[in-house]
Order: sequence, then structure tokens, then C-alpha cells
Amino acid sequence: MHLKTPLALSLALLLGAAPSVSEAAAPGGAAASSRKSKKTPPAEQSTPAPEPTPAPAETPVEAPEQAQAPQNPPAEPSEPAPAPQEQQLPPPAWAGRVAVLAVPADRGTTETASRIETDLRGALGAWPDVQLVDFAPLFPPPPPISLKQGDALFDEGKGLYDNLDTEAAAKKFSEAAAFYRRYAVDTKPERLARVHIFLGASRMLNGDAAGAQESFTQALLASPTVQPETEFFGQDVHEAFNAAKVGLSRQPRGALAIDSLPAGAQVLLHGESVGTTPLKDVELAPGAHQVVLTLPGHLPFGTFQVVESSKRAELRPTLEPTPSLSAVQDLAVNASRSPTLVTDKLPPEVSQLGERLGARYVVLAVVKQEREGLVTALHAWDLQLANRLHGVVLKPGEARGQEAVARVHDFVTGKQVLPSSRLPIAIALPPVVKKPWFWATVGGVAAATTASILLATQPQPKLLGPRLGNPGAGW
Repeated sequence: MHLKTPLALSLALLLGAAPSVSEAAAPGGAAASSRKSKKTPPAEQSTPAPEPTPAPAETPVEAPEQAQAPQNPPAEPSEPAPAPQEQQLPPPAWAGRVAVLAVPADRGTTETASRIETDLRGALGAWPDVQLVDFAPLFPPPPPISLKQGDALFDEGKGLYDNLDTEAAAKKFSEAAAFYRRYAVDTKPERLARVHIFLGASRMLNGDAAGAQESFTQALLASPTVQPETEFFGQDVHEAFNAAKVGLSRQPRGALAIDSLPAGAQVLLHGESVGTTPLKDVELAPGAHQVVLTLPGHLPFGTFQVVESSKRAELRPTLEPTPSLSAVQDLAVNASRSPTLVTDKLPPEVSQLGERLGARYVVLAVVKQEREGLVTALHAWDLQLANRLHGVVLKPGEARGQEAVARVHDFVTGKQVLPSSRLPIAIALPPVVKKPWFWATVGGVAAATTASILLATQPQPKLLGPRLGNPGAGW
């Protein structure tokens, strides 16, 4: 007896067992429902029994009204059901913050190292899967300086002004304005403008019309939207102030270019943010303008920059690091000079950098002057798995380029695994693979496929029984 047909039939029955069971369950359920539906009519026929008694007949009428009562208020169904929260996947094995630092190997490369650090941080930060260390919470700015002395001078001048001692008041207002200008970082533009308005009004009462116009112009330069307060000043002060405003608007404007070292500082002009350094020519009215630069990890810088009509002025200060950031930079310099920099051994200074900055990855750019020009060597360490990346050279002008930055990116995101690396390679599998029924299905399909292959490769004249260990019995 040949076993090909019985085996095929058995496999077909085996593979079709699950659908046939489900199909058999469906008619059973239908039959059960049909049997239940046949039993329901006697219940309807039993209702006419209480017809002689009117009371039971009214009960079914009241019951539906009570049953419909919960359906009337739509308050509960109208509230949107909370959306099911998606299951948050654990972070990948390579996830961690990245610290980027650049150090000069000699004095002549300090400015270049600062620029490369800014560009390299910007290039890596542009990748959505890279999390850079945020310097703002690590290196907060110093507390603001107290301006109580200037406030006291202004209050004294206002008291003298109210008592019509305008000469003494003008002196106090001048001292207050000079004090505020010494602290451009912490002085509010509106406060300084108010001092100049009172100074101009005092000079008007003293008969100094030119001095009053100069004071009103200084108030407009400090805060272009300021206006004299009606409760303190009369119509004559308002007219003189508006005349100064018109005169200032008619003068040719100048330009101010603002940069910083390091770049990327936030620029506040008259207390309003206008962007980050470097800033191209900003058109301004002629006069002194309050400019404040802030950068995380550095002391804020402020000044009153003078701009002349039809001329271009430049402002490019060097921002001083905070003491805590300066200590971190010293560690980076010591790491660049460590004898283990080009070996597989982790420099101790790099470990200290990771601890201070809360970083898993440390990227260090070392800029040095060679015969062929500036050469920047990039080094990166994974402090958690003690891996490192070296031998990456950044060409001049390539801080935002492709190859070198891409290699560092691949290292800090687990895509580039070195031969000596112990970094596990995480393969992203779909969630369905984790289901038990998935593997049961895979096992069933594998068994069926194996049996089909065995059946197809059987020679026709021979029985399958001996091959399966049941000689003479067939299937």
C-alpha cells in the first residue's frame, strides 16, 4: 500500500483542523442561538395570562420607562474615554548623554578649537538620536548684582524733583544713570529710561533745553517704546520728548555686527532677544545701545555699544567661562596630554569628565598645528562599556561635514562596533515576535513543511513505513 495519498490526506486534515474546529464551533453557536430563540416565543405567549388583572398590565409599561432612564443623560458617554497608553519601550543599549569638548594643543589654536567645539556640538546635536549634555543646569549663571545703590539715588532725585529742587535732582539722576550703565547685564532698560526722562524734565525746568533733548534721546535709546508718565509730567515735557523722538528717527541709521568667542551666545538688545552669535549687521539708530550676551557655562557679558550714523560697528567679546566649566576644560586639556590618549586604556581624566558632566560618551577634539596646517584628531569613549574610537581626523572646514562627524555619530549610537568592542548589537524585532502563539505557529509551519519535503522526496515504488521506523505497516 502506497502512503503518499494517506499522508497527504492526514497532513491536510492536520493543517485544516484549526479552521474546521472554528467552523464547527460557529454552527454550534448558531444552533444554540436558534434553540434559544425558539424558547423565547412561549415567554411572549405567557404574557396574556395576567390580562384579567389590570395591575400587572401596567407594570410592563412602567418598566420600560425606568429602563430608558439611564439612557437619557448623555453626560457619562459624552466624556471621551482615556486613550490607551502606548507601551513605552526601554531605551536602547547604547543610549546615553554625549559631552563634546575641544582643546588646543598649543596657544595659536585656541580660537580654532573654540570654533570647532561649537560646530561639532551643533553637527552632532542636529541628529535626533543624539542627546548632548546640557550645560545650562550644570553651570548656572552667577546671581544678579544688587542695584539698590542706583535705586536709592533715583529715589533721592525724585524726592528733590517733587520739592522743586531741580538742580539737586538733576545731579542725583545723573549719578543714578551713571551707576546703572556700569552694570549693563543686570540693569533693566525701562529703569534706565525712566531715570533719563526725569533727568530731562529736571533740565527743562533748569532752562537747559539742549541737555533735556539729549536726556530724552538717551531714554529712547535705552527703551525705544518708553513714554513719559502723565501723572508726573506736564504737556511741555511730552512735547519735548516727542520732538526728541522725531529728531532721532530722522538721523541716518548705523549697523552693528555682533559675534562672540565661543559663538552661539544669546544676544539681548534693549532687553529683547535678537538671535545668537554671530549676528550680521543689525540696523540701529545712532547712539549707545545696551547689548547683553549669555552662554551656558560662561559669565554674561554686557556693554553699551555706540553706533554712529551711516557707519558699521563690530562687537566681538571673549566670554569668560565660569569657575566650574574652567575646571572641566582643564581636565580636557590634561586628557589630551595623557600618554594613554592613543591607546585602548581609558585616561583617568576622561572618567572624571564623564562623572562631572553626567555623560556616558565623551568626545574630545584635539587641535594642533602641523606642517601641512591645522589638524584636528577626534577621540570618543564609551565610559559604560570601556570602548573607544580613535583615528578619526577632522579636515579643515569639515566640522559640519560628513565623514568624520558621521563616524562619531555611529559610535555614540551603537551603529559602529569596533572589533574589540563588547557593545551588544541590539536588533530591533517587531512586538509580534514576543507572542507565544507566534512561535507555536512557526513550529507548526516548520513541521508541516518538513513532512511535505519528506513526502515529496519519497521514491514511488517504496513504502514510507520502513523510513519512519514502522516496517511493513505503511503509514
